[in-house]
Amino acid sequence: MDGNTFFTSFPGFESDPSAPASTEFFRLARHMGWESGTATYREIKARCFRSEFAAHFGRDASKLQHWQGLCLELGIEERIETISSCKKALAEVYVNIVDLVDCRRTGDTPHTFSSLEDLRRYTKSSRKIFPRDEAKEEGFLKALLRGLY
Repeated sequence: MDGNTFFTSFPGFESDPSAPASTEFFRLARHMGWESGTATYREIKARCFRSEFAAHFGRDASKLQHWQGLCLELGIEERIETISSCKKALAEVYVNIVDLVDCRRTGDTPHTFSSLEDLRRYTKSSRKIFPRDEAKEEGFLKALLRGLY
């Protein structure tokens, strides 16, 4: 699936597939006239990030190689041989999920934080908050979800 498919479903909106999804969503919201904080805005933002995450990471959390790839991308270089070991290793990684998706679109390396507190501070100040209900439902996202409040 093309990481830009979500954005192409809105007539008149020209998306840049190499731009961060977060930037493109805010541009789309302005284009469509959605007000931040409204139910429509939140619903479509959740759909956007769910779609973008699935486009770049897939939905099949039953494949060890997908977990291993995510571990490598986040700086876990040792070869891990089970999904549960990957989940355990990822529990020690602090990454902003929105930034992780954005890095897949831009080709940048995702930044990891040294502590949960650093991740919380960054996430609150940048307002790059992945919809929690979306993250709770999916295997890869669930492994990366951290309590921010």
